[in-house]
Amino acid sequence: MNKIFPVFFLLTLAKLAVLGQSDFPINGKIVNQSEQPVRRAVVSVLNTNFQAVSDTGGNFRIAGLGAGRYVLRVNANGFAAVHKEFQTGNGTEVNLTIKLSDASDQLDQVVVTAEKKEAGLQETPLSISAISSRKINQYRIWNSRDITAIIPNLYSTNSGDDRNVTTIRGIGTTSYDPAIATYIDGVNQFGLDTYIAQLLDVERIEVLRGPQGTLYGRNAMGGVINIITKQPTNAASGFASVNIGNYGLQRYELGYRTPLVKDKLYIGAAAMYTQRDGYYTNDFNNKSFDDIKTFAGNYYLKYVASPRWSVTLNAKHQNNRNNGAFPMVSSLDEALANPWHLNQNAVAEMKDNTFNTSLSVVHNGTGFNFTSQTAYQSNRRVYNAPLDGDFSPIDGVSIINDYGGKWNKVKVFTQEFKFTSPTGSSSPFKWTAGTYFFHQDNPVKQATRFGRDAALVGAPDTEFSTINTSTGKNTGFAVYGQGTYSITSKFDVIAGIRLDTEKKDLSVLGEYQKDPDPQPL
Repeated sequence: MNKIFPVFFLLTLAKLAVLGQSDFPINGKIVNQSEQPVRRAVVSVLNTNFQAVSDTGGNFRIAGLGAGRYVLRVNANGFAAVHKEFQTGNGTEVNLTIKLSDASDQLDQVVVTAEKKEAGLQETPLSISAISSRKINQYRIWNSRDITAIIPNLYSTNSGDDRNVTTIRGIGTTSYDPAIATYIDGVNQFGLDTYIAQLLDVERIEVLRGPQGTLYGRNAMGGVINIITKQPTNAASGFASVNIGNYGLQRYELGYRTPLVKDKLYIGAAAMYTQRDGYYTNDFNNKSFDDIKTFAGNYYLKYVASPRWSVTLNAKHQNNRNNGAFPMVSSLDEALANPWHLNQNAVAEMKDNTFNTSLSVVHNGTGFNFTSQTAYQSNRRVYNAPLDGDFSPIDGVSIINDYGGKWNKVKVFTQEFKFTSPTGSSSPFKWTAGTYFFHQDNPVKQATRFGRDAALVGAPDTEFSTINTSTGKNTGFAVYGQGTYSITSKFDVIAGIRLDTEKKDLSVLGEYQKDPDPQPL
């Protein structure tokens, strides 16, 4: 297949990049505003695997860097994160003293990956907003739709099934192919079905406003939401939280990250359980409606083969149980006349299971940086009983979709190979290039049942079902590239191109089934 030649070309280049490396170590000391040493500060070099943790004297050392210009990032509990530029290979050993300010006195300097590489927020020439982990915790941002209250020009909501429909600058769509792309740890959340909305152990959230098609491709017409979870360091850390609220709200979080082998092997896990009573009352049975229980987790294993090669295996899941997923009524007048009340005769529990896993291979070379991102995503959503389709107390329309594990399970495979200009390069030209492949399998079987009151909704018959069965397959391939040339320190010229091809196959079968006949026509 002629389209796969870029993959072999990139892999060949990756092998050629393993060249002799010069070693220019850097030494430093982390202190507070009173010149007292800060211990257990995490010091990392952006766009590399190089990192260190300051000792009891605030001292650190990083060895193995090649000659070039780099950016150091320093994080410490209770202090504002800072960046420090430095250069190696100029004939003198690098010695740095970095002074930290209390987090209550100074804002964090924010890192973003808007251009698919780490850079300071102020140095990124895009309309972008970023929320740090400290702000995420302070504002109790638990679901991606919660950023609506913080990010300008963004609105996100859902109809009750936790599939957030997001618009940026008024651009959005209610289809299952969104106009706003969401990435979690570099993996495209392919569609609303395989999208994990719960936020857990998050390092930061980035929102890019405006079209981002060159680097992010399909579904990025309105913008991009980048969610980055916390990554491991040589300093073990953990967290636990308990939140209690009205409507029976309970939320429990627990996580731990630790090195198994210092500088080599890391493991981490974070889990969350939440539940709440419904906001609505179903007048049909005088019970709470829209009761929700959710269990979610994020687990990873990272192996650093060398300072220039790393492999990360990650798995995420979200399991929802919703008794009354669609709190709707039959008309706008009814909704305004009886707020927080509805009247549905067919109430079902929605079982909604999402699983995402990815394997990331990263190489930081002297000629280029290389990343391979392989991901698999799946979702199965079914109702354990007929679900009300007319949103009224009559036996009019209901939905049935539990036809066994073969049906209503979306599966997506994606593969991205990405190259960028090397970290530390002093060239005024910086570039990013790559390929992206995806395949989606979407088998759907769903019945619309018309009951004994079907005549009230205009049906020509009563007590029958129409069964729609469809098998959809979607395959696509893309090649992209973007270059930035710095004419001066304050003026850049950016150009990019992306070529996409996509093929969709869909087969549909429609059947009629009269109650109680078990065989459809």
